[in-house]
Amino acid sequence: MYDTGIQTKDELNSGAASIEAAPAASSLWHRARRNTRISLKFYASVSRLALGQSRWIAASGALGALSLGLVGIGMATLVAPYEGVASASLTADRAPRVLALDLRPDAADEPRAIVAIQPTDDFHTASLADPGMFTGDMADDAMADLTNTEIDAAAAEPREVEVKVALASGETLTEVLAKAGADRIDAYHAVAAMSAHYSPRKLRAGQEISLSFMELPEGGEALDGETPARYLTAISLQPDIERAIEVTREADGSFNGRELMREFTEGYVRAAGTIENSLFLDGERAGVPPQIIVEMIRMYSYSVDFQREIQPGDKFDVYFSRKFDENNNAVKEGDVLYASLSVGGRTHKLWRFDPGDGVWDYFDENGQSMKKFLMKTPVDGARLSSGFGMRKHPILGYSRLHGGVDFAAPTGTPIYAAGDGTIKRANRFGSYGNYIAIRHANGYETAYAHLNGFARGIRAGTRVRQGQVIGYVGTTGRSTGPHLHYEVHVNGKKMNPLALKVPTGRKLEGPQLAAFKAQRDVMATQMAEAPTMTRVAQAGTDSDSAN
Repeated sequence: MYDTGIQTKDELNSGAASIEAAPAASSLWHRARRNTRISLKFYASVSRLALGQSRWIAASGALGALSLGLVGIGMATLVAPYEGVASASLTADRAPRVLALDLRPDAADEPRAIVAIQPTDDFHTASLADPGMFTGDMADDAMADLTNTEIDAAAAEPREVEVKVALASGETLTEVLAKAGADRIDAYHAVAAMSAHYSPRKLRAGQEISLSFMELPEGGEALDGETPARYLTAISLQPDIERAIEVTREADGSFNGRELMREFTEGYVRAAGTIENSLFLDGERAGVPPQIIVEMIRMYSYSVDFQREIQPGDKFDVYFSRKFDENNNAVKEGDVLYASLSVGGRTHKLWRFDPGDGVWDYFDENGQSMKKFLMKTPVDGARLSSGFGMRKHPILGYSRLHGGVDFAAPTGTPIYAAGDGTIKRANRFGSYGNYIAIRHANGYETAYAHLNGFARGIRAGTRVRQGQVIGYVGTTGRSTGPHLHYEVHVNGKKMNPLALKVPTGRKLEGPQLAAFKAQRDVMATQMAEAPTMTRVAQAGTDSDSAN
């Protein structure tokens, strides 16, 4: 055991250690005084010789002060290792004594535990002269205190915590991490590590992000008494179904990002049914995913007017690819490979085919592309609310030429470019409100008015492709409700979009046509071997139709 240096009255009377301590202290003090006097005399003599009689007083004073400073530093260096002992010797007799002890016989190589003991009136303080202060009961108590200390320390060990957060509108990833408790510098470096594989700017509002932290349990505190910030260890997110982005903290504290790609197997699905309400509603009832139905509408929007031509009793049939995970769960829809739509007793069949130039298209049984120069209806699920020609204006109150057609649809419904071309203007345009004009080939132009807003990247000079989203239905400008006002101009003259005859797409010939027919035959065999789930969907559809 080690004593702080404070002695009891008994030790002052009978302890040999206290008798020896006084001469040692006195000797040290006398040596310091003697060294100081010698140093002062030496510097005084040197200064007289070097500076002369007139200036030696000031110089000797300065050198004396320097000497005293050096002596003080030397003294502090000598007593520094015993700083705790010296301080304890000046405290009151009832002050706590800090004792070092080791009560575990098998812990010889481990650091000894430090225990604070507050002396009471029924026992005296230990010292080197009286090491027998601990009784058996006192040792047990000290051991219990030590055990409780170890338990508290173990309870305060940091633990791993996982948190899921969602990106709010207008919020950056760095802000999300800081709000979750990450240090801002850590957040900055973690985002930088992610940027090598995925740009945080692509994140959208609502994106779920998983965070991992190391932190003390609730109520735990750091040594400085303040609750520590969470220690960020990992970030993970899944921007799409096929890949995940992970950022992890390395052993040296740096962050490392990586991209993980999931592997899926591809299968094929077929569904068919009878239209009683709409292609969308009856398609969903038959098990067709919404994105596949939307693709079918786009496929036939060149030749079928879904607002006026679709009638109850019309039929559809679709065959498409689908991706499955390792548990055979459908995770992503693929491409429409074949579709059939019977409208008014006439059946339209289309197959997906790539002629070999990398530009795939949908072709009918004769190899004719389903695409036309312009789409008939550049908006999905809309109702024709006003046709082309003279009419009484609903706001102005007098008759005038309605130079386009109106499609009523909910605000925010996507609007598509009717054909390939270049944006001529995309801005506010008088009574048209938000307005887009597209210049196509051969003197054709199309116009879209009363938009709620423009799609990302749509501005004057932008090239667009047929079917690309350019804006959203609204009611800006002189309008009585949300709708799309659609116009077609040919060499500057307004034409009826629904009656206009426009050029068709390419037609397959020679080797390309032969390859297309061969692929058609293979696909017919695949469709005959459609999965069981497809036949179940078909049976369910027939049952629904019968009711």
